[in-house]
Amino acid sequence: MQKNLVAGALVALCVIGMLALPASAAPLTTTGSPAKISTVDPGLKDDLRASHMQFRLARYDMNVQQANAVMTILQKYTIDTTACQATLTTIEGKRADLQSALGSEDREKLKTVNEELKTLWKQFRKNLRDAVKSHYGRGSADTTASDALDSPGLGSD
Repeated sequence: MQKNLVAGALVALCVIGMLALPASAAPLTTTGSPAKISTVDPGLKDDLRASHMQFRLARYDMNVQQANAVMTILQKYTIDTTACQATLTTIEGKRADLQSALGSEDREKLKTVNEELKTLWKQFRKNLRDAVKSHYGRGSADTTASDALDSPGLGSD
């Protein structure tokens, strides 16, 4: 029993020591807080930023393509997609803003564009749901089409 207590205390001290060691090993600035060491190769940062931009724009384009495909299907069943098309046109107009924000190092600009797109995609999904509900009547027992429009992916950038 006493051996277990001593062993437990020793393990606890080791864990506390491991947690405190990284903080105490960090170099200090004149104010006493850990210094930021900028040793990342600028070329690496640029390559990672370019890769992120490429795939983010590809996801954006894929979401727009998927939205167009969904609207084509709804139109096949004579569901009015006028409001959806108007919102999607606005979304498509934001591509240049997104590309510009991704290309710059202005995080606030990117945050603003992301929020605008998030709001527009929510509106687009709402427009789709409303179009299906209005075509089949509100409170329709068959909500499969409306549920399918709520699936993740469409506009989830």
